[in-house]
Amino acid sequence: MKQIKQARYALVFPGQGSQYVGMGREIAQEFPLAEEIFKVAEQITDLTIQDLCFFGSEDDLTTTSITQPCLLTTSIALHTVFQIHFPVNPDFICGHSAGEYAALIAAGVLSFSDAMRLIQLRSSLMSKMQKGGMVALKGVTLQEVERLCAKAVQSDGVLVPANLNSPEQIVISGDDNSVEAAILCAFENNIKAIPLPVSGAFHSPLMQEAAQEFADEIRNVQFRNATIPVISNVTAQPVINGYEWANLLKQQMTSAVLWEASIRYIHQQGIEIFVEIGPGQVLSKLISKIVPSALILNVEDINSLQTTVDQMKEVFGAKSI
Repeated sequence: MKQIKQARYALVFPGQGSQYVGMGREIAQEFPLAEEIFKVAEQITDLTIQDLCFFGSEDDLTTTSITQPCLLTTSIALHTVFQIHFPVNPDFICGHSAGEYAALIAAGVLSFSDAMRLIQLRSSLMSKMQKGGMVALKGVTLQEVERLCAKAVQSDGVLVPANLNSPEQIVISGDDNSVEAAILCAFENNIKAIPLPVSGAFHSPLMQEAAQEFADEIRNVQFRNATIPVISNVTAQPVINGYEWANLLKQQMTSAVLWEASIRYIHQQGIEIFVEIGPGQVLSKLISKIVPSALILNVEDINSLQTTVDQMKEVFGAKSI
């Protein structure tokens, strides 16, 4: 195991794109408390979340209005079980895009029911914004991406960096014509471009209408002060004050996700351990590119839960648990 100077860690929660059929099934079958979270989520959303997560079709699970509530439910079920087995609080929490809602629950900013209602509203509004798409670019700098966007954007179009994920990956977002031009431009410049299976131009100005409708609906939601600092996608800085989140969550829909900067900030605070809670290991792979020296663990099923808890107890020492 890697040498760790300080027994401190950060939790991270994945966003859309990490989901897969079968996610959360083992945890729900093994732990009644996790199963109860799925049942409560179904009551709040009126969606068949267990069936969609455990046995649904891949097409259903990649539909934004279904993906985000299912992802949030799975992540919180996993987090609840992890907390039982390892009841030491992290120093920081961060979520990628839709994963920020799981982070806010874990930090005590939002109740599970409020977060579920917000993510269902958010995903529904985003699903209605059907114009545009997103493309992941590999092995490029932000300056190169900005030049490509400026060159490829079409007349009256939109094309912007949307997810600044790692030193090796930046996602761009924009209208259909501009995205198609960007893919061609990337090919001509020997840049690897991977179109993403999303239904719109997320984290771009094309989400402005959805963001405004979302802001109108969340004014009455109670945002509490965080018990653990949450790193905002919009600013890559820690946020404690609950009242800031209503505006940040609105901004997040149209702003770039500053993931690399967020992880670098956490690491600069002396954090060497990152635990990804949620399906897949997308964030774990990104963090390994940002902080190669970090100890990166994940919790997505029974095996990864046991492995992570064992390693965390070894680092922290049995007496501190």
